Amino acid sequence: MKVFSKLLLAAGLVTAASSCKSFLDINDNPNQPTTVTPDAILAQALTATAANYNGGASLGAGISQLDFNSYGSFVAGYWGKSGTVSGYAPERTYTYSSNYQQNLWTVTYRNLNDYNIIQQQGTATGYPRHAAIARIMKVYNFLLLVDEYGDIPYTNALQGSTAVAPSYDKAADIYKDFIVQLKGAVADINAVAPRSRTVGPEDVVFGGDMVSWKRFANSLRLRILLRESQTTDAALNTFVAAEMKALQTATDGFITTDVVVQPGFASNAGQSNPFYNNYGFSPGLSNPNSAYSFVMPTNYIISQYLDNSDPRIGQLYEEGKDAAGDPAYVGTDLGEQQPPLFDPTSPPVGSRFLVGGTFLRAATAPTVLMLLAEDLFNQAEVKTRGLFTGGDAAAQADFNNGIKASFMTTYRDATTPPASVGMGTAATPGVSDYTDYLAANTTNPLVSYQNATRTGALGKQAIIIYQKYLAENTVTSIEAWNDYRRTGQPKFKVSLQSSSPRADKLPTRLLYPQTEFSTNATNVPKGITQYTLIFWDPN
Repeated sequence: MKVFSKLLLAAGLVTAASSCKSFLDINDNPNQPTTVTPDAILAQALTATAANYNGGASLGAGISQLDFNSYGSFVAGYWGKSGTVSGYAPERTYTYSSNYQQNLWTVTYRNLNDYNIIQQQGTATGYPRHAAIARIMKVYNFLLLVDEYGDIPYTNALQGSTAVAPSYDKAADIYKDFIVQLKGAVADINAVAPRSRTVGPEDVVFGGDMVSWKRFANSLRLRILLRESQTTDAALNTFVAAEMKALQTATDGFITTDVVVQPGFASNAGQSNPFYNNYGFSPGLSNPNSAYSFVMPTNYIISQYLDNSDPRIGQLYEEGKDAAGDPAYVGTDLGEQQPPLFDPTSPPVGSRFLVGGTFLRAATAPTVLMLLAEDLFNQAEVKTRGLFTGGDAAAQADFNNGIKASFMTTYRDATTPPASVGMGTAATPGVSDYTDYLAANTTNPLVSYQNATRTGALGKQAIIIYQKYLAENTVTSIEAWNDYRRTGQPKFKVSLQSSSPRADKLPTRLLYPQTEFSTNATNVPKGITQYTLIFWDPN
């Protein structure tokens, strides 16, 4: 609990120094933000990133939660609205406005300002390792913004009074600088003198293990390069190929466990896992919060588990009741209205998150920033596409290990260390079910790499994306949405009420927030609609 206490203290200091802040936090002066040192801010900044990514804050009945994964869970076909609540019109129709999810912009830039403080003060006052961590996390957060908005304030953002109306940089240029920054962060870590100030428990991700931070930077580089790897831009393709070649041989390799934030979450007010707090139980409550009943799994995602004899479904969802009143996994189609939860007079009854299962494990469960499964599937994809060497044999090993890591993440309890393929044995939670899953699908090309075709709907890239989609369900849903836009896979069922004119009936991005039009209208790119493609989207 010492780490969480320090986190709350740091958060209080930052809040006290910025009680009048608003969305203009992106323009605060990073040289005069607060008197606290980088080690006092780091835990608060990392925990805020985790909440923004997967948890956020409840905005009231019928209003979607404030985090990237709640948004991603709807648009990527994992979640639908239940019949217990009204609202969710943007999620059901894919009709967005400049007010929809606008606070994602606000809270991410606010979080970026914290990392900017850590990086600048860390470099100036003798906290070089803290500065390197902040440099990596700035890329992580800016990437979230670019992937959902495209061009954004970057070079002139976070400059305080010297740039109160920051200009926008091109998304493709920002992506190239991401690689520069991540390489630079690794170089910074390698250059730190051995006796320099270390990072301690304020690092609520890796506990000060700087090798793990270098691996995370490499895995983030892989995510970035892969995302921009399928455009028709010849110069960009050449750049990606060269950077992939350099990355495969990078010292320290890639992550070996799930990357999670754990500041000491507890069953106390203001200290519990944010997703659990919003979609499960608030401290002291014996019944779930109302948001628990607002959303339910889609028929599409339920069928992917049931049709392939996938035992993970039993760790994800409560059974509902089918039309005959019998226990069954019952989903919804996006845009469809469902009857109230647990109403025995009005079957069917929709399934919900399993209390004590993967998504609602406990108030003390950590929050994921990146899954080991995602990274392994990324390595499988670049190998099967020839962007890394190793070919199909190496790709198949990564593919199977990605499924295995997903099972281990799905089954682990709140106290088990993050999933690690190297630690898995038959006795490890989830591993025996993983083995049974492969055995039950030896000829199924959605599960068996060797039975997939080279290209097409059951091609090797497609099934890698498919299995990654299953692994990312609700935990890192925004990454599945990004993959869909890049690859068009998987073909999940879209909203019955979609207003999209596209062939796939989906949007392609978020609109710039109204706050930008109110304060920085001169610089906001013109002519952007919710169907304007992000530069890396070939679809």
